[in-house]
This record gives sequence, structure tokens and C-alpha cells, in this order.
Amino acid sequence: MLKSIFKTNVRALSQASVMRSAYSLPKPVAPVSTEVPDLKLLKFDSNGQKDLYAIAKINNIPFLVTKGDKIVLPYKIKNHDVGEKLNLNNVVTIGSRNFTYNKQDGIPASAFQLTATLTEITKEPKYYVYKKKPRCRRLKTVEVEPFQTHLTIDEFKLL
Repeated sequence: MLKSIFKTNVRALSQASVMRSAYSLPKPVAPVSTEVPDLKLLKFDSNGQKDLYAIAKINNIPFLVTKGDKIVLPYKIKNHDVGEKLNLNNVVTIGSRNFTYNKQDGIPASAFQLTATLTEITKEPKYYVYKKKPRCRRLKTVEVEPFQTHLTIDEFKLL
């Protein structure tokens, strides 16, 4: 009696491990193409690259930028100083008035040059946040003074 219960439990365990291993197989990943796209229409339509725009992702936040724009990020960029030039490589869309090139995976960095200068790192004005836990009468007051990072787009051109 006891041996038959033990055998059925062992069978159930072995079947469960087989099922678990079938689900843990890695899925095939499509290769990311690094081919430079043909952007001749954008080059000719952009009026000497004045009317170009790009949607660049900075920490997965999309920003629509053109040359000369100023971006305010709601956090402090670490390991960079004021005046440094940053290359923005994570661009999803490049376009002009009449043509647009989109790619969800990101456009290869060899197709464009998008640089920004870190102009300043500041703090927002101080404000207070009141925190109260449920069923507790105590009210905790916290001073908040979050950082902001200001970037200026220096150069945006197609290569």
C-alpha cells in the first residue's frame, strides 16, 4: 500500500519536473539589424537639416527634440558634470514635415548624430509632504527638494 502511494507521487513529481523544464526553454530572439537605413528622402526634405526632429528616449521617457531645444529631466544625471556633451543614441523616430522613419527597436546610431550639452543641475523649490499611515494618528512631515537636469540639444544631423 505504502509503496504504491510512493510510486504514484514519484511519477507525479517526475511529470511536473518535465513540464517545468518545457516551460523554461528560452524563446528564440530575432536578430537586431544594424543596417544603416536609406534616409535620402529625409535628407532632401529637411531643408538643410533645419526641419528635422527626433524622438529620443532618455531612461525610457520619450522626448521630441529638434536642434536648439531645451529638455528638463525630473532627476539628477549621475557621473556627469555641467558642460559635458552627451550622445543620445536611443532614437526611435526621425522625421521632417513630409517624411518619417520609425523603428521600435531603435534606429542604428550610425545613421544620425544627436548630441546634447548638460547645461545645469538644479533643485526644485522646497516643499513639504505629509505622510500618515492607516490607523496611526502620527503625522510625519518630510521636506522634499528634488533635482532637475537641464539639457540643450546642440547638434542633430543625418549621416
